[in-house]
Amino acid sequence: MGKAGTATVTSLALLMAGCSYFENEVEPPPRSTDLIETSEEASTVAADVDIGLATLRSALEAEIPRQLWTIDQQGAECIAPRRTTVIGIAIKSPTIRCDLDGQVTRGRLKLSGAGQDLIVTMPLEASVTASDIGGLIKQQTGTAQATVTARVRPTVQRDWRVRGDVAITYDWNQPPTVSLAGREITFARQADERLAKVVQTLERTLEREIAKLNVRKKVEPLWDRSFVVLSLNQENPPVWLRVTPRSLGFDGYTASRTALSLKVRLNAKTEIFVGDQPPPAEPVSLPDMQSANAGDGSGLKSDGLNLTLPVVAQYAELEPVLLRALERRAERPFLLPELGERQVEFRSVTVYGTSGNRVAVGVEFEAWKLEDRGDSTTGMVWLTALPQNEQGSRIVEFVEPEYQAQTSRFTTNILLEIAKTQDFSEAIEGALTQNFERDYEELLEKVETALRDQRMGDFVVSTRLNAVSTGTIKAYGEGLYLPVTAKGDAQIKLRPR
Repeated sequence: MGKAGTATVTSLALLMAGCSYFENEVEPPPRSTDLIETSEEASTVAADVDIGLATLRSALEAEIPRQLWTIDQQGAECIAPRRTTVIGIAIKSPTIRCDLDGQVTRGRLKLSGAGQDLIVTMPLEASVTASDIGGLIKQQTGTAQATVTARVRPTVQRDWRVRGDVAITYDWNQPPTVSLAGREITFARQADERLAKVVQTLERTLEREIAKLNVRKKVEPLWDRSFVVLSLNQENPPVWLRVTPRSLGFDGYTASRTALSLKVRLNAKTEIFVGDQPPPAEPVSLPDMQSANAGDGSGLKSDGLNLTLPVVAQYAELEPVLLRALERRAERPFLLPELGERQVEFRSVTVYGTSGNRVAVGVEFEAWKLEDRGDSTTGMVWLTALPQNEQGSRIVEFVEPEYQAQTSRFTTNILLEIAKTQDFSEAIEGALTQNFERDYEELLEKVETALRDQRMGDFVVSTRLNAVSTGTIKAYGEGLYLPVTAKGDAQIKLRPR
C-alpha cells in the first residue's frame, strides 16, 4: 500500500475512533439514596409549668367550716376544790360550778410557699363565757387565739400522680382563759381535744386535694403539642424546625401562694430543614416521668435551652445559586490554553448527592469561538467533589474535583478544557465554598426570632440563643448535612387561647 493509501486508512481509523467516542454516552454520576445519619443527642427545653392552687384553697374553705365547734355545758366544774392549811387545820374548798357557753371559729385560710413546702395557715378565735359561777358571780368572758399551721410537701410519682406529706402544728397565742375569784382558769385542755379532730379533717382534706392536682393533665398537652413542625422562615429559603419529643423530666418545684411551679425538662430530637416542609413525627403517649438526676447519658444540663440542630440543605436550593454564579462569569470569554478564547452560555445546573459522600454538579452549556457561533459545541459537564470543613468552622470547601463530559461533537475536550479552567472552577467552587458564618448566623437569628413567641396549643415558648457551634459537614442523598448545636434560655408559659 502506498503512502496515500496509508494516510487514507489512518484518517478513516481516526474518524471511526471519533465516531465511536461520540456514540459512547457519558453516564451521569450515580445518585445516592443514603439517609442522613443525625446525632442521637437529645435537645432540651427546661421551663416552669404552673399549677394553680385556687381549687385547693376552695376545697379547704368548703371542707373546714367557719365555726369549728360550740361550747354549751351546764354545771361544769369551773374551779376545782383546793386544800389549804389554816392554823394547822386542813381545809378543803368546795367545787365551784358554772355554766359555760362559747364558740371557736376560724379565720380565712392562707396559702404560702417556702421552698418545696406548701404552707396552709388557719387562724382560730375562741370566746368562752362562764356564768352563774357558784351562784356568786354573774359571768366572766375570756377570749383566745391560736394558729394552726400545715406544712405540705408534695411528691410527684413516676406516673405523674401527686401525694402530699402533711405535718400540722398549732399553738395557742392566747389560751382560752377566764378570771374567777382572782384565779386564772384555762380551758386549753378541753379545747385541744376538740381541736385534734379539726386537725385530722384538715390533714385528710389536704392529702385528698393534693392528690387531685393532676400534674399529668397539665403536662400532657405540652407533650402532645410538641410533636410539631414549625415554620422558621417562609421563603428564600423556606426553613423548618421539626420537634420530636422523647421524654419529659421533672426537676422539682417551688411553692408559692397561688401555684406550684413545676420545673419540667422536655427532651426532644430537633431538626432543621431547608427546603420542603418535612412531615411531623408520629405522636406517642406521655411516658413515665424521668428524674433530673437520672443518668440519661445526654450530658446536658436540665436548665435553659440546649438544641441539636441538624441543618439539612436540599440540593435543589443550590442549583439556582450555581447557575447565577456561572452566568455572571459568562459575561466575559474564557481563555483556553492553545485554543484561544471561547464565549459560553450556561443553560442549566443539576446538583445531587453521589457515592462516597460527594456532591455531583452537572452543567449544560454551549461554547463557541468569538467570531463564529455557528461552530459551537454543546454538551454536559459533570463535576463531583467532596465537601469539607474544620470542626467548629462554617467555612465549607469542595475538594478533590473530578470531571467528565458529553458533547454534541467530537470536540469533547473543549468543554472539559473550559470546565477545568480556573475561572470555571472558581465560579462553581466559589458558589459552593460558602462562608457559613454569615449564612448560619442569619439562619439562627431567624430560628430565635421564630421561637421567641412560638405557640404550642395553650403554651407559648420563648427562647434566646446564646452560643452556637458547628460540627463537620457531610453529603448524603437527602442533602448537605451540617450539625449545629445551640445553647440559650427558654420559658414555657401557659396562655390559653
